[in-house]
Amino acid sequence: MPCTEAKLSKAPYGPTTIRETDPGQLMHMDLWGKYDTASINGNRYYLLMVDDAICHTTVEFLKNKSKAAQKVIEYLTYLKTQNKMPHAIQMD
Repeated sequence: MPCTEAKLSKAPYGPTTIRETDPGQLMHMDLWGKYDTASINGNRYYLLMVDDAICHTTVEFLKNKSKAAQKVIEYLTYLKTQNKMPHAIQMD
């Protein structure tokens, strides 16, 4: 491993100390798939949504990748109804 070979005594990036404090303010989202084997319900993808402040995780299982955008819209609408105004979304 290059870091071990270079004998670095410290990681190249320090730990993140700034975290959002308001629920719903920063959301992390990631779409996973296409898996070779479908689930029992025929899903081959899943959408992972994590609230940065409270680490609340929501998973939506999808049969098609094209359904991801609609699930994101539905989740953001849900956050607004719960008075959790999303300010930023971080995606891969």
